[in-house]
Amino acid sequence: MSRRATRREFLHRSALTAAGFWVAGTCAGAQGRSPNDKLNIGIVGVASRGAANARSVASENIVALCDVNDDHLAEAAKKYPQAKTYIDWRKMLDQKDIDAVVVSTTEHTHAPIILYF
Repeated sequence: MSRRATRREFLHRSALTAAGFWVAGTCAGAQGRSPNDKLNIGIVGVASRGAANARSVASENIVALCDVNDDHLAEAAKKYPQAKTYIDWRKMLDQKDIDAVVVSTTEHTHAPIILYF
């Protein structure tokens, strides 16, 4: 007797499968790095909460900054002059040396940024 899976079960299993592939892929790439190496971090949204989040990861290498507001971006670039600046987060995420991304944008823009990365 076959039992049909519910939509919820299908989504749950699909998410677990995707997470498994993601974990397997990231573990293989991380083997060549020392645990003492600093992460190269990109930050999307650099004002207010984003500035506080940037201070939280300031001990790492901040290599990219992104914000749609030129004034906010210029202010953050003064604090992290070695970081490349972007207005479009998609262009920032094309930068090859980024290991992690801090997303400090409004709620409805989190998912597209995270899924793209």
